[in-house]
Amino acid sequence: MAAMDKWDRVKWTEAGQIAERLAWEEDLGPDARASPQSYFAKLRAADRAVDATFFLGQALPRYETVAWAARAVRDLSRTAVASGPDAGALKAALLWVQDPSDARRRAAFEAADKVRDGSAEKLVALAAFFSGGSLTPPEVQPVQPPNDSAGRLAAGAVLLAAARTGDLAGALTRALDAGAIMAARGAGASAA
Repeated sequence: MAAMDKWDRVKWTEAGQIAERLAWEEDLGPDARASPQSYFAKLRAADRAVDATFFLGQALPRYETVAWAARAVRDLSRTAVASGPDAGALKAALLWVQDPSDARRRAAFEAADKVRDGSAEKLVALAAFFSGGSLTPPEVQPVQPPNDSAGRLAAGAVLLAAARTGDLAGALTRALDAGAIMAARGAGASAA
């Protein structure tokens, strides 16, 4: 079963490293030394899908995080098809996943800028932009994004897309299953 595959793409060795990055106030106790994969499974078993979503957003490398979120937003939006600027932002994020160039990263930001706040599509396009590279225009001194921003934005996008399906629990289960496959096999992996 895919959920049991070793998380080869995740470079973190302990769940506590990811919890620290998330600034979680809870003390993980002995679980702080658990593998990210086993702690993720524990979060899911405890019906803490929202925490598992944010945990996965930080556990995955930034490229895989954005790829996971973009595909989850796309797949979860099939019942509530995005149009207009929302569709443009999602398309820009998916195009960045196909070709993670700086030009496509900046195009994702431009597309996100046209979308209303509170949109899963806006957040996933911003996750692509914040995945790496300078936040400033090319002719200005580079400013790197915070290390946790792409993961937080990606997780937020997944949560918003799942919430609008009307079946938050089921949608998050599907998204987290796909993310676990990506943690094991990379962005080229398919949930099918």
